[in-house]
Amino acid sequence: MRRLAWAAGAFSAAIFAANYIPSGPWLIPTAAALLLLGSGLALLRRKWLRAAVITCIGAACGLACFSLHAAFTSTPAAALAGESREFSALVLDYPEVYEDYSRAEVRLKTEGTPALGAILYDRSGVLQDAKPGDTLQGFAKLSTADLRYGKRYDAYQARNIYLLANTRESLALSVDGRVSLSALLLKLNHALISRVETIFPENTKAFFSALMLGEKGALYRDDALYVSMSRAGIMHIVAVSGMHVAFLVGLLQLLLGTNKRSSLLCICLVWLFAFLTGGSPSALRAAFMQTSLLFAPLVKRENDPPTSLLTALGLLLLFNPRAAASVSLQLSFGAVAGLLLFAPGIYRKLKPKWNSGWFGVVLRYLVGSFTASLSVLIFTVPLAACYFGSIHLLSPLTNVLVLWLVPICFGGGYLACAASYALPALGSFLAAMVSWPARLLLWIAKLVASVPYATLYISDRLILAWLVLCYLLAAVGFFWKDGGRARVFLPTGAAAGALCLALLATRVYYASGTGTIAVLDVGQGQSLTVCAGDDTVVVDCGNIYSMDNAGEICGEYLLGCGRREVDLLILTHLHADHANGVLRLMELIPVRSILMPYEPNDEDGLLEPILASAARHGTEIRSLSHDESFLLGKIGMELYAPGEAGDMNERCVTGKISLGEYDMLVTGDIDKAAEKELLALHDISDVELLIVGHHGSRYSSSGELLGSIGADTAVISVGYNTYGHPTYETLERLDAYGYTIYRTDLNGTVEIRIA
Repeated sequence: MRRLAWAAGAFSAAIFAANYIPSGPWLIPTAAALLLLGSGLALLRRKWLRAAVITCIGAACGLACFSLHAAFTSTPAAALAGESREFSALVLDYPEVYEDYSRAEVRLKTEGTPALGAILYDRSGVLQDAKPGDTLQGFAKLSTADLRYGKRYDAYQARNIYLLANTRESLALSVDGRVSLSALLLKLNHALISRVETIFPENTKAFFSALMLGEKGALYRDDALYVSMSRAGIMHIVAVSGMHVAFLVGLLQLLLGTNKRSSLLCICLVWLFAFLTGGSPSALRAAFMQTSLLFAPLVKRENDPPTSLLTALGLLLLFNPRAAASVSLQLSFGAVAGLLLFAPGIYRKLKPKWNSGWFGVVLRYLVGSFTASLSVLIFTVPLAACYFGSIHLLSPLTNVLVLWLVPICFGGGYLACAASYALPALGSFLAAMVSWPARLLLWIAKLVASVPYATLYISDRLILAWLVLCYLLAAVGFFWKDGGRARVFLPTGAAAGALCLALLATRVYYASGTGTIAVLDVGQGQSLTVCAGDDTVVVDCGNIYSMDNAGEICGEYLLGCGRREVDLLILTHLHADHANGVLRLMELIPVRSILMPYEPNDEDGLLEPILASAARHGTEIRSLSHDESFLLGKIGMELYAPGEAGDMNERCVTGKISLGEYDMLVTGDIDKAAEKELLALHDISDVELLIVGHHGSRYSSSGELLGSIGADTAVISVGYNTYGHPTYETLERLDAYGYTIYRTDLNGTVEIRIA
């Protein structure tokens, strides 16, 4: 068994290396060299060399597998990039329908190329009527799926998707009368999601869809639910994994007993569940390991968890080597590796001496839950910090408080759905009953999420340094053999003390001095923060053409700076690239007041949701109908109501924000005509910093404005876009007037500290 573990581990390690090291032409020669080395070592016939032989041959196979897979997938996809081709496509999933387009996962075939996984985008309205198994013919412009909004994106290729196809004309749809197993599973998944949405109350249906079926779309759209679960560190309970499979097997064995027949049935149902919920790497890993656990006693063999884990990883990467880049796969395998390696030892150290009675049972549960949570974090915390920029400090506590509720919700949800098909009234009753433990779980998550520093953000470099220190201290404790209790308490105390110092230093840094201005890197959009003392002002919070939410970026930055609330949020106007992150921001950090234009243009439909969220949070809404000047602590503001000149859609609140003698001019998206009106009506001749209007559009930042305000620094808030921002003309004008230019797309977040 351990030889299999060595082979699978070496195979997987080689594929990870090929994913993250630029491959070029080195893959096949390296694979050949490793194969020759392994063969040479095998000829020596030494037992102590067996591990080296297996490692070399396994790694050679991994590199060869990656290279072969690329030759039939990413290489032909790259050759098609930028071309417009006639295609035929097999629909693999139910389309997602939006206001002006539909999209679906397909298997796409063009002349002379192999069939490739793709995402098809359609604006003709034909795709929205398609079902899994149907075929489509049409003409589309193709691009590779490894780039999104100008940045490298691995998630699609990890799901075997290599192309993005945008249709140029109406599609021809052919309905397939045949029924495949995959289509049946998708139909069942679709039916169960519809059933959950029908029988469960409004405030729990998104949670049950995610928990039972891995459908997290509604959960992500519910900002309050997503933020509370994320900050409490329990998003893992809605990522289909080994926990769900264990719940399923436990429920089945409770109903069917524990014998050979029930074990075989459990194995079949576990794989059915894994594919029913989308066949994610974490679900397939869990299914494989649970199958090994159930099958080993049937053939009178002992299950070896490390071998099962590495074999599952090797098999997943054999079918798709690009899955190595999947965050889901890395977190899932990291969590299980932590459990296998560290949970037994930690539990032995913390095992309660009280073993009798109900109190002993409760105590063992608490210690077991805490041990498991702590073990899981050992490998997943660095991954979460790397991918999501966050550390969920209270997640072990949250897991202890809520994990006992998860099997009740999971099993009760499926029982409610099953009952609803026979007796709809009974199903609705059971759904209402099982929603109460779900509400309790979500209430606990919201309570934990509201605790200051429940989540730490590595946007604060001191927190990143603290995380590295924690692992160094853990290593000291591990290798300090004769330290007794000191080997645990001293590193733990040092880590706690270092964290307090880091948080205090950050707080003092941003509260001292005259203040700090930050132009956040939100991509194509705008969000500015002004901090002075205990006062915080945010100007705009939105972005487009980005995978990240501007409200999340802004909220995490402020929390990372030690801010606990926003005193004033100024929205220059309600276009999406300036305001679509407001809802997420309000969930992350309290906002006392929002100021926006009087009777704002609401073509993006943001006003009503913002007003509803403000009412729920007790946030004051202020409309600027005339110019105002006021002081908020050390932050001075002169805000100008939208004028009459310029494009109706771009009429914005503009203004000058001051920190002592340092002035910043914000012009939103106003054009040159509005800039001329601004200069005529207001004295803005003494400004140090210009936030360049309209992300560097050629219609803003006129020479008249640049020459009149006297600024020497200009910051352009811009990201990937299709408008050509910032334009060559604007950059030339800024340079001609002697401005020092910073761009968030090139420089990241621009932070200016006024001493």
